[in-house]
Amino acid sequence: MSKAEQTVTSKKVSPSKSLADEYGNVHYPADEIARGGQGVVSRTADADLAIKQPFYLCNNPEKIAKLRDRFQNIRLLPLPPRIPISLPLAILRDEPGYIMRLLNGMESFSIFELNGKLRDELGEQSLPQWLSQIPDKDMALRLLHYANTGSTRRRLLALSKCASILARLHSAGLVYGDISPNNIFVGDGDSPEVWLIDADNLRFERTHGGGAVWTPNYGAPELVQGRDSSRPRSDCWAFSVLAFRMLALCHPFLGKKVLEPENDDGGWDAEPITEGVPADLDEQAYAGYLPFLDDEDDDSNAVCGANLPRELVATSELRRLFQETLGVGRTEPHRRPAMAFWAIELARAFDQSLTCPDCEMSYFAEDYEKCPYCETLRPSFVRAKTNRWKVLVPANVKEVALPHRLFNSFSFEHNDDTEYEVVLDFAKKTAIPVRGTRPFSEGLTFDFVEATK
Repeated sequence: MSKAEQTVTSKKVSPSKSLADEYGNVHYPADEIARGGQGVVSRTADADLAIKQPFYLCNNPEKIAKLRDRFQNIRLLPLPPRIPISLPLAILRDEPGYIMRLLNGMESFSIFELNGKLRDELGEQSLPQWLSQIPDKDMALRLLHYANTGSTRRRLLALSKCASILARLHSAGLVYGDISPNNIFVGDGDSPEVWLIDADNLRFERTHGGGAVWTPNYGAPELVQGRDSSRPRSDCWAFSVLAFRMLALCHPFLGKKVLEPENDDGGWDAEPITEGVPADLDEQAYAGYLPFLDDEDDDSNAVCGANLPRELVATSELRRLFQETLGVGRTEPHRRPAMAFWAIELARAFDQSLTCPDCEMSYFAEDYEKCPYCETLRPSFVRAKTNRWKVLVPANVKEVALPHRLFNSFSFEHNDDTEYEVVLDFAKKTAIPVRGTRPFSEGLTFDFVEATK
């Protein structure tokens, strides 16, 4: 949430007192959801509401007044209608802070990361056969958690929905400013909702002046190095770092220069090359002074350590977006692709993937004849296709919702809406609409692809 953010989740906080809002409603802080350099977000006794309170609950009337004005002004921004961002619903009456909406059952993107108590719990379990031969026990646990949390497929869908929200914000001239796993929430189900919380730093784009806020390890180089203010392109950087970490299980700049400094000419304690560059290699990586792991023109900081190969978790189009954003876009911010491209290609990658019935890892079915993780032969599937899009559906699914994007131009608000509900019969090679009586749109075809033998 700021330069000094430290992640803390699911921590119990004592409801030492009740808090009243500007309308006289009383709220009781409960479980802590996330903590950052600017403040803490806590659940309340109402499952659909949360409280955001800044850390500096000082007695300075001037600071309190400025905070209250800032929280009030967020609600006046020209946000696109129905955009899923938790804005202040009510300002706290007697101290800084506000009440915001939080859908019951949603969890932050931090659930996709393996850490803490969950790592210990997984470590006590017997690994499945497909992981038992991996010599790196830590990587085996990370892959088990990866599968347990929906594998690549769920991550692609959640990221696509997040990118759509950011694309809509940017189209209105607004910048979110503080993208991190703790500030993005995802629901359950086959088509989960995604919401952004902690809208404190939501603002118009600034061409100069004004402070910039970012989460450590996610800040764009021009922000961390103090060369520019928050812009849509700095959001694009933070999002791509988040997406890379979620999909590939490694930070896009922690390569061999950082992890194997003894093999580098400089060494871990080398002096900064130029004035202003931090001596610490981790800080150099996070500040954008080192090349992207997959940089096509500079392999001096190539990938090092356990990670997932990019071709398993990203289509060629997504890999190109990573190159343009984190490669050339590291030093040329204007080259970074807009969030619209991320939303489209992440959704396309999701629709091209299937989940292995044995190991529950997902992969791009048209690229592999067997699961690249456990080598189970690829099962049968149905390819629903138009001249705009295609969607792969497992053969064992009898009724499927065909999305809006299959028949229409990609919509950042409606692309996931159901256009048709279809009953599939793989044995008979038939697809029958069940919603309404209108026939399928012209050009829609169904290919019934048999399992690999």
